[in-house]
Amino acid sequence: MNTMLKLKSIVTLLIIATFTFSCSSDDNDDLIPTDGEIFDAELIVSESGVGDNRTVNVTGGATNTSIKSKVKFSSTTKSMRRLYITQNINGVGEEPYVFTSQEVDEKPDGSLDLVGGDKKDFEFKIDLPTPSMANGTIVYKFWATTGRGDFRDITKRNALGDNVLGTITVKYGLGTNSGSGIKSFTQTILSAPLADGSSETFISLFNETVYKINQGEEFAALWDFGYYYGLTGKASLASSNNYPTNIIDVPTIGGVTADELNKAYFGLSSKTVTEFEAISNRSDLDFVVQPANQRINNLAVNNIIDFVDNYGNKGLIKVVEISGTDGTGDFIKLDIKIQN
Repeated sequence: MNTMLKLKSIVTLLIIATFTFSCSSDDNDDLIPTDGEIFDAELIVSESGVGDNRTVNVTGGATNTSIKSKVKFSSTTKSMRRLYITQNINGVGEEPYVFTSQEVDEKPDGSLDLVGGDKKDFEFKIDLPTPSMANGTIVYKFWATTGRGDFRDITKRNALGDNVLGTITVKYGLGTNSGSGIKSFTQTILSAPLADGSSETFISLFNETVYKINQGEEFAALWDFGYYYGLTGKASLASSNNYPTNIIDVPTIGGVTADELNKAYFGLSSKTVTEFEAISNRSDLDFVVQPANQRINNLAVNNIIDFVDNYGNKGLIKVVEISGTDGTGDFIKLDIKIQN
C-alpha cells in the first residue's frame, strides 16, 4: 500500500470513529450537575448508609415548573448498572417515571442505563415535573441494580442491599391524596399466541401495558398474565409463571428463571356483572380470597374472575368478548379492576 493510500485509509478511519462517537449515546450528559447548582431536594443513598439522606420531603412549587433534585448513589462492593425510578401521583399507584425534559440513556424496560456497566458511584440532577394539583403528594422512589431489575420488586438485584432505596416526596397543600386505590383497565385486548411472537398476548397491570411475546427479554418480569386458547380448556388465562410451556416457554423467551416470573391466581367469582361495575374503591375488593390456581380455563362472556397478583393486590376481571379460537386475529377482551 502506498503512502497516499495509507493516509486516506487513516483519515477514513478517523472520520468513521468520530461519526460513531458523535452518534453514540450521550452517556446521560443532561444529568451531570454543574458546580454551584442549587437544588430543591438532595438524595444521598449509599451501601454503608453513613451520611445518607434517603428520605427527602419538599413542598411543591408552581405549576409547569420542576423540583430540581440531586440524586447521589454510591457502592463499595457491587457495580451499579441500572437506576429504577417510580412515581406515585396523588396516591393513584406507582408507575415507571418517564424522562420528558432531559435526554437520557434508557434500557428497554424504562430503567436508566448507568452507562459503563461498572459504576460504583454516580451523581445526577433530575428535574422532577410539577403537575397541576393543589392538594396531595407525588412520591418518587429510586434504587440501583446490578442488572435487570423489576419496577415492582425493590429487592431484585438491588446493588446496595435488598430494600435500599431513596424517596423524594413532594407535598401540595395538606398532602391529602384523592386516589381511589384502584386501577381500572377498560376493554383490554389480549391476543391468542402466535409462534412468531408478534401477538400482544401478555399484560402488565403495573404500567397498564399489553406486550408482544417477542418483547419478553426485557419485559417478562413485568408480565402478570397472558391469554391462550386450548384444545380442551378453550379460552384461558395463565400467569407468566405458569403459562403452558408447550405453547410459549416464557422463561426461555425472557431469559429468566421461572422463579423470577410473576405469579397470578384466578378463580370464578360469585360476583355479578352489576356488582363488578359498582366496584370503585380499594376496600371494595378486600373480600377477594387468593384462589389456588394460576390458570383458569373455559371462560365465557360475562364471567367474573377473582384475581390476586404476585404482590398481593386483589382484583376482579370481567370477560367482555371472546373472538375466534387459536390463531391470527383471535383475542379475549377484558375489563379489569385491581388494587394498587
